[in-house]
Amino acid sequence: MAEVQLTPILFLFLFLFLFAVFLIGTERKLFSNSGGARLPPGPSKLPVIGNLHQLRGGLPHRVLCDLAGVHGPLMLLRLGQVDFAVVSSRDAALQVTKSHDLNFAHRPQLLVPSIICYGCSDIVFSPYGDYWRQMRRICATELFSAKRVRSFSAIRAEEVAELLRDAAAAAAADQPMNVNHKLTALSNSIVCRASFGFKCHNQHAFIETMKEVMMLASGFCVADLFPSLKFVASISGLASKLKKLHRKVDELLDAAIKEHQSSKSEGDEEDLLDVLLRLKDDGSLETPITFDNIKAVILDVFTGGTETSSTVVEWTMSELIRNPTVMAKAQAEVRETMMRRTSRDFDEEVIGELHYLKLVIKESLRLRPPVPLLLPRVAKEACQVLDYEVPAGTRVLINAWALGRDPLYWGGDAERFRPERFEGGEVDYKGSHLEFVPFGAGRRICPGMAFGMATVELVLAQLLFHFDWKVPGGGEVNTEAEELDMEKAFGASVVRKEELRLVPVLRYPPPPAARRPPPAA
Repeated sequence: MAEVQLTPILFLFLFLFLFAVFLIGTERKLFSNSGGARLPPGPSKLPVIGNLHQLRGGLPHRVLCDLAGVHGPLMLLRLGQVDFAVVSSRDAALQVTKSHDLNFAHRPQLLVPSIICYGCSDIVFSPYGDYWRQMRRICATELFSAKRVRSFSAIRAEEVAELLRDAAAAAAADQPMNVNHKLTALSNSIVCRASFGFKCHNQHAFIETMKEVMMLASGFCVADLFPSLKFVASISGLASKLKKLHRKVDELLDAAIKEHQSSKSEGDEEDLLDVLLRLKDDGSLETPITFDNIKAVILDVFTGGTETSSTVVEWTMSELIRNPTVMAKAQAEVRETMMRRTSRDFDEEVIGELHYLKLVIKESLRLRPPVPLLLPRVAKEACQVLDYEVPAGTRVLINAWALGRDPLYWGGDAERFRPERFEGGEVDYKGSHLEFVPFGAGRRICPGMAFGMATVELVLAQLLFHFDWKVPGGGEVNTEAEELDMEKAFGASVVRKEELRLVPVLRYPPPPAARRPPPAA
């Protein structure tokens, strides 16, 4: 019986040995450095897998930060067959996103966006070139301009009012509210209405489908790390899963677009889909866009606008609960500002006066950037960064999480939540200060930043004005707050491992629901 089992074991061993020899040969061919240039330092590598074994057992941004503490602010790793340069200092980030921004403006063609995002024809993962530049201009001048973001203020107000009524109901019952679920639904509703002019009928199905996509997109995809082995995506089953999810996403988007076109009336406010359809049909674009291109861009809006906004608000509320003094100061500012006004409308003028709240949001973004490892860039040509050569084809990761916690820039209390550190300074999150890049910098900075932050500021201001907050089982003084679980789960963004649940305590009643006209007979 033992002899019968021995043959397949020996066969498997021989296969793995030949496979390893093949990979090592491929690796040498792809990544040999014949020029003898001075490469960035990094940890020693194993055959075939390179440094993959050193990323196990922890969140990637934390592990890479620890490795950078040993090997330096520009560190070279090999994951499978691919070289990664990891940036963990302001000076290195400056050279990547400013000095050599054009050289590093390219994206690797990764498996998940290639399938899900219509061949990477979205904005986030699109290759640098004429099409990307055109779509980036459309974002700046049409989709996410200051005027366009303001035009969605009524949508934001109505959706936040619904959230407040749900919180008031939980307060009346003295029951905890699942903050994560409510924020995700809120962000998705705002994005639906801004994109299509109405709430999507299949909103829940879309959220659940995108959660599956995000799970598959989290971490490092094996198929992307062994690009010469085309069969890996197939034998792992990942490609088939992604294609199935893409078909589902495509059906949901098609249904929403069809509903939009059938329900649109003359004089309706122009939404994001209207803008894209207008540009598609008016013939003014140098590079014509297709329906698939439009769906890819809308998909970017959904994933970025929903995931990022809700994550930032949830982490900020978590930090405020753990820091009652900061919470009290932020609430006092919002309430005093509103008490000076005759109206309870949280308009742009009110938000502009909430100076301390903006510091709180900055501090939350510093400690808990929604995307701690900025999306990878690729060096088109070899260039010098911090006196090292980054070879052509190297993928570059900027560790925004490490930058935001570096004592060199933030002092000895860099791990502490202290919004006052931004007081009187000019540091912002718009890509000008490379020690603080929660939304990226340079050409590839997040184009929808203003759209998302408008929601973040409004939601936080109203939650702090209308309610006090306590942890379930804790008193209003938050005696258990510092024990609040702050563990993270790694995905497309870093979210709380345990969904945030808080008990609201009503202080100022939210506005009543607007009366809707009766349905037509």
